[in-house]
Amino acid sequence: MAYKRKDSGLRMDIEFPYHKEESNIFKEVKRPKIEIQIFSPKKNRWIWLDEVLADTGADFCVLPRFMGNILVEDISEGKYIEIKGVIPGVRLIAYLHILKVRIGEKEIVTPVALADSDDVPCIFGRVKALDLFDVSFVKGEKTRIIY
Repeated sequence: MAYKRKDSGLRMDIEFPYHKEESNIFKEVKRPKIEIQIFSPKKNRWIWLDEVLADTGADFCVLPRFMGNILVEDISEGKYIEIKGVIPGVRLIAYLHILKVRIGEKEIVTPVALADSDDVPCIFGRVKALDLFDVSFVKGEKTRIIY
């Protein structure tokens, strides 16, 4: 997924085009997916994630178990939490970890829920994540993040 960076003096502007996906309801739907990097304490390096849903309805970031296993030694060492709403009618068990995340050149430290399931999408939520940026969803075509 390509993105553009514009340096406007003291601020950085990054744009991500929406990602087209098949839909049973609309035939095709565009979703606001972005690229991020997460630092893996386990591998001692940054890991790229290129299809992360920018979700203003999510309180925090969520990643599936297989990603958690890449990032940390043992996902269950995080704080046990149960999340409602990601999988309808089901409580998702996850473990909250504090991880370093990058969008463009901006690095933040944020809570990330590492799910005990692979059946969840990668989500970049609001608290200590999207709320730290000026985010615009531009006419269903692109996500603009300014910092």
